[in-house]
Amino acid sequence: MIDLPEYAIVNRALGAGTHPFRLFLPKFEESPAARLIATPNIPIGPLLDDARVKIKKGEGYCYVDVRIPAITLMQGYYHQANPLDLYLDLAHELTHLRQLAEGRNVWDHSLHYVDRPTEIEGYAVAVAEGIRLGMTEEQVMQHLANPWLNDDEVMRLRKNIERYLASVNPLRV
Repeated sequence: MIDLPEYAIVNRALGAGTHPFRLFLPKFEESPAARLIATPNIPIGPLLDDARVKIKKGEGYCYVDVRIPAITLMQGYYHQANPLDLYLDLAHELTHLRQLAEGRNVWDHSLHYVDRPTEIEGYAVAVAEGIRLGMTEEQVMQHLANPWLNDDEVMRLRKNIERYLASVNPLRV
């Protein structure tokens, strides 16, 4: 188990409904992941000010509802998820909110999920931060695995993430 720094500890005391992102991760701005998400056109402060998270009853994980726009976090996952996975997933989904603010299509169904640039970037933020916090490669692969991907797709996603991270400005990573 990895000891999380204060900026990565998710507040799990919120009930169903829509809440400011900052209530979930009040110190997220201090996170190195915040530097990976921010861009010159969309700094982290204003993004965090505008970001919302909707806790919804039910099972599942989290995703971005582009109609609101907000991160939708399933209540069961919010309360039961591994603390590191929950933190990394919120960083991943915050990346999608930034992408939406840039006018990007985060649900581009013309590409397979593991080949979508928006998903690769979101997972790259999570993987880079997870490794920085001490995740092993096995833990990274467990984080990437999910019910809608088979083992080959998870491996393809991991390779896409590596290519993406190798291509970004090293000062951001």
